[in-house]
Amino acid sequence: MNYPGLDFTQAELRAAMASYYDDLLEFVSTDEFRSLYRTLMALPPSERPTFVETVILSSKELEDRGIRVPEDILVQTSAFGDRRPTLFAVKKFLPEKFHRAWENVNITFFNDFDDETVPNDPENAWRLPLPVALQQALLANGIDLNSVSNDIGMTLNR
Repeated sequence: MNYPGLDFTQAELRAAMASYYDDLLEFVSTDEFRSLYRTLMALPPSERPTFVETVILSSKELEDRGIRVPEDILVQTSAFGDRRPTLFAVKKFLPEKFHRAWENVNITFFNDFDDETVPNDPENAWRLPLPVALQQALLANGIDLNSVSNDIGMTLNR
């Protein structure tokens, strides 16, 4: 089935996404990455944002731990409008032809949180995300992300 204005089928998009997810899973399933993740999660929750910034986002630190990030995989911090406490994500962009429908696939790693604290009402689940640096500072100080005003959400320049 083709959708108007798109030059690919739903099946083609699904296959591309599955293949790219396989690449991400292969990367995060290596012994070296799993060891890094265990080290991260052994830290107190308030220390994890600093570890992400100083180790996980550092190509040198990763290389020192035997982790080589493929050129087509991006490791980055991110934030969601529903205020889940995101630590970092691994992302891979889909081929350009799919970008009108879907740009990338990713695996997101979160700090500890209770699913019940994530709002699912439209007003709070779909607000603008916090700026990533602010979110990481709040997490490092043990501040509940949902206690921050919605007026602080970041703007998207598109």
